[in-house]
Amino acid sequence: MPFHMLASLLWLCGGIAAYCSAASAATCVKSCGGVEIPYPFGLDPACALPGFNLTCNITGDGKPYYKDVELLNISLTQGQVRMRMHIANYCYNSTSGGMNGTGWSLNLTGTPFRLSDFGNKFTAIGCRTLAYLLADDVLTTECVATCKADDLLRLPDGVCSGIGCCQTAIPKGLQYYGVMFDSGFNTTEIHSMSRCSYAALVEASSFNFSKNYSNSSVFNDHYRGRAPLLVDWAIGNETCDVARKKSNYTCISKNSGCVDSLNGPGYRCNYSQGFHGNPYLKPEDDGSCQGEVAYNPILSAIIEKVKLK
Repeated sequence: MPFHMLASLLWLCGGIAAYCSAASAATCVKSCGGVEIPYPFGLDPACALPGFNLTCNITGDGKPYYKDVELLNISLTQGQVRMRMHIANYCYNSTSGGMNGTGWSLNLTGTPFRLSDFGNKFTAIGCRTLAYLLADDVLTTECVATCKADDLLRLPDGVCSGIGCCQTAIPKGLQYYGVMFDSGFNTTEIHSMSRCSYAALVEASSFNFSKNYSNSSVFNDHYRGRAPLLVDWAIGNETCDVARKKSNYTCISKNSGCVDSLNGPGYRCNYSQGFHGNPYLKPEDDGSCQGEVAYNPILSAIIEKVKLK
């Protein structure tokens, strides 16, 4: 490389406001089953903030779990975790001539997690279905889905409006939910057309109604019996203004800022505009580039010329 080009390149690089820390010396395992595990989460209590400890099921499916719930991914910037939760069902039993049901519940009470009211919908599928969402053992939300044989002929895809499918919003701040079905709405008389009802809290963006859902097991089969849902998380139970004055304040990177939780108490950390990485770590512990390099046309032109040499 010609000396004058090298000098120009070094001068321009010196003017870019970006820096990268050295590779982290931490010994914490940072992934499980292809899922990144960023701090404050960790696969060992020593590698996680209290309440954020996960397990990696290395003897089973190799996936990360929070207690007994599978994690699909973690977002630091959004303050959310995608989990996979069982779908409840209520089905006609041809042997007994009655109904059999399987209900599920998720209890996050006393944890940093709350069910996302913005990202989830309570969803019921069936042709004679009345499903209830229980919060703290109290019925808070219900969903009714009905349909007749004629409805199935003209039922469109993508429309969940009560015919074969019902969706409704959930309250803010929920840390527990369960699902139950009203026994007065059952499929004993319509089992030849629609044998089962299904209900679950489902991530809204992942759900797209198919007309085949209402009278078959396709909805349950599509999600393999466990639908994704969004869970918001936050640090502690205090606002940013209060937390900043405490010794255990977690937004320790000099380029991080604090954001109050919008779903219950607590706060989370985000990087200031123009920076990226993990705002819960110091640069020397992060191992990722902390500055955002802006496009520089002069530098780019010099680099391209160097590549041609």
